Amino acid sequence: MLHHRYLYLTGLPCSGMFFVSQLLAQHPEIHSNSWRSPLCDLLLNFRDFLTTNPELINQLNQDFQGTMERSLLGMRGFINGWSEPISQPWIVDFHPQWLEHLELVHLIDPDFKMVVFVRELSQIYGAIETQHQQTLLLDFPEKLASLSRAERAQQLFIPPGIIGSGLKALEQIQDLEMSLQERLFFVVYEHLMTNPQEVLTELFTWLNLQPITPNLTLINFELSNYSQSFGKYVEEPYNPHQPLVNYPLPKRFETTIQQNFTWFYQTFYPGLL
Repeated sequence: MLHHRYLYLTGLPCSGMFFVSQLLAQHPEIHSNSWRSPLCDLLLNFRDFLTTNPELINQLNQDFQGTMERSLLGMRGFINGWSEPISQPWIVDFHPQWLEHLELVHLIDPDFKMVVFVRELSQIYGAIETQHQQTLLLDFPEKLASLSRAERAQQLFIPPGIIGSGLKALEQIQDLEMSLQERLFFVVYEHLMTNPQEVLTELFTWLNLQPITPNLTLINFELSNYSQSFGKYVEEPYNPHQPLVNYPLPKRFETTIQQNFTWFYQTFYPGLL
């Protein structure tokens, strides 16, 4: 088994993951370095290696159950070695794709807890498009800069687009057994930005940890501009003295988004329909 308790942060882009990771870092029992973790990618590469490597395929043919058990122990052993120097009992690991691989997470870490971030969809697109207009000299990792705004929106909202992949994983949660669904804690961006203390207290209660009052002046949003995103998917800074940013979009964009993802609005934003 894993030597630490893991709290996986995941969900839609520009929805508060980075902000919460820094809030959690102020708790004495939680380690959170506010960097996107390579752990998800490493485990997926491990699975791909297990599936395609000729020597491992031969091992599976000779001793399927034993090879599967050793592979699972190997994945857990890597995670334990990776986190060995950390003294706190809880570790925050954030990556936007964790939700897509929830069943793999459960196999490796049966005691997992996962925080899923959501935000009104037109505002996610508005945040990304606004950031793109401020960084026109750079392309997206997915090479979307040369597309029209409507084409770019379409690519973002369909899998494997960064919004579409998260939405697909969210929609499939309803098909999972309740024992897995109960391990998910949902954070709605608008609630988080208007009352972070309330959201954090609810989260600590869910984790059976003593709540704290975080120092919001210690949050550093400059760290969210990591090069992997090419500066396109960064979060807006939290400012308690200003209202939530509202990105105006063409009405046809908003209508199309709500029509295509009615289930999302029925679940998280029923008042907007």
